[in-house]
Amino acid sequence: MSKTGSSLATILIVTLICRSAVMGGSDSKASRTDELIAQLSKIEKQAAEATGSEKTSVAELKSLLPGLSQALNTLGSSESLALINGDSTLQDLGPLLAFRLAGAHARLGQRKEALELLNQIIFELPGWRAQELRTSPTFASIKEDPGFKQMLARLERWTRLWDGSSFATDFKENLTDDEKVAGLSVLWSEAKNSFMDVGRLVDLDWDRLFLSYLPRVRQTRSTFEYYRLLQQMCAQLKDGHTRVFLPQQLSDQEVGVGGLKFGLIEDKVIIFDVVYEELRAKGLERGQEILSIDGIPVRKYAEERVAPYQFASTPQDLAVRVYSANLLSGPKDQPIELELKTTAGAVIRKTIPRGWGQGWNDPPLVESRMLDGNIAYVAVNSLNDPKVVPEFDKAFESTIHRAGGLILDIRNNGGGNSGNGYEILGYLTDHGFPTSRWQTRSYVPTFRSWGNGLQWRRYPAGEGRPNGKKYFNKPVAVLVGPRTYSSAEDFCVAFRNLKRGSIIGEATGGSTGNPLFVRLPGGGGAIICSKLDSFPDGSQFVGVGIKPDIAVSTSVQDAGSGRDTALETAVRIISKKARSEGVE
Repeated sequence: MSKTGSSLATILIVTLICRSAVMGGSDSKASRTDELIAQLSKIEKQAAEATGSEKTSVAELKSLLPGLSQALNTLGSSESLALINGDSTLQDLGPLLAFRLAGAHARLGQRKEALELLNQIIFELPGWRAQELRTSPTFASIKEDPGFKQMLARLERWTRLWDGSSFATDFKENLTDDEKVAGLSVLWSEAKNSFMDVGRLVDLDWDRLFLSYLPRVRQTRSTFEYYRLLQQMCAQLKDGHTRVFLPQQLSDQEVGVGGLKFGLIEDKVIIFDVVYEELRAKGLERGQEILSIDGIPVRKYAEERVAPYQFASTPQDLAVRVYSANLLSGPKDQPIELELKTTAGAVIRKTIPRGWGQGWNDPPLVESRMLDGNIAYVAVNSLNDPKVVPEFDKAFESTIHRAGGLILDIRNNGGGNSGNGYEILGYLTDHGFPTSRWQTRSYVPTFRSWGNGLQWRRYPAGEGRPNGKKYFNKPVAVLVGPRTYSSAEDFCVAFRNLKRGSIIGEATGGSTGNPLFVRLPGGGGAIICSKLDSFPDGSQFVGVGIKPDIAVSTSVQDAGSGRDTALETAVRIISKKARSEGVE
């Protein structure tokens, strides 16, 4: 038998094994579910390879049909249905196997059978499979069939209904009242059904809040004013992963001053870095206090003109967004007048155009250097780019492996992909480690009709894995702060689970999760946080922040001098631990 024929024969054998596993023979529901997923995934993969290959013969395609049909029958058994309702991966395998069976029928020219299967599952296919349906040569034999074209038209309408793209109207300077009401309704509905913090919806009386905003959105006189109102409403959910984005055409309405770093320190807004010479030439210096903006006291300006539109999960998160990230944001064509108090005590006024340094480069993904005492300092500034792992590997080879201790600085890491963070942590251990547990809302309309209450799908902590080849087993500390955010906080959860060292600095931002994207009229959009993460024991950090083991905050004097007290503290702790362990 050919290699393909052999693999097709394996499908039938694996299917029978799968069926027997479901009917009894495994010790637990979890193990039966895992076994069923593994076996059916194997069947699906083999079928995908066979139907997608031009070299697969007619006989080999025909041999697929019994195995795939048997797999679908297995999923339809009462035993399997009990497992499917508790596992989304297993649930997704049903339409996927039917999709592969339809592909086999299409390759064999059996149009009726292929179309019947596809019409049964088109609403259950994920987006990338729907795209495969449109473009894959597997379905070439039925693409001109009127039934296939009708099915694609229904799929397109379903896609618009499912993702809300029908509301994604073109930009205009002032949207119609109908568009404004529709956009508000979409934001309200998606948050009501998907937002992970149900208690917050209750406390806000979300439906009544929606009603109160209906006349207000109708009264707006421009699309920008309308979107600001949506931002204001959304901000009341107090979640950093739930926010409204302006249309691209309005991006010039929210422009700041790049290269100027400042923040709220000891209840004062202090400049702690001036990146550009052009700004320094205008008289801006490290350590200056911002007293007022456009003639308005800075705290009043921040509370009235900035804070109402910021999406933040915690007080420390809000302080960063209001007094650092967005304090000077506004229309690009309107310069800012700053009243400043110098380190010498003099009061000066400076007018700064918005847009300064907007092209300034983000910091490198990874920065590393060797500190005194043979301690490696490594700043991991983002987890968004998969290149961060190989960049960390370079730092491991050049610096970390020869150090007597390691300080990981993620104070300016706004997150990205948690998996990248877990891979980095894999360099610090020789065993597996728990990550975060999580939950999401589970809405079943029939259960609601029976009077059931809110239900959740809860998932246990995942497991990170060691690198296996490279292992740093010497003292480690992690620096954090309120700009440590999202998957960088997932990193902190896993690091604390590892018990590899101290977390030093200030509480993290307190926001992570998985955002659901929503399209809005005029070209803007919103995201709604649909996932609530926690420590493996259920302890919450979303809405709280991860508290450091050793708290170190920045003083006004530190900001003015450029002193990094958190780093100094970490050096002392690592040095002491290294000495106690006899590490050089």
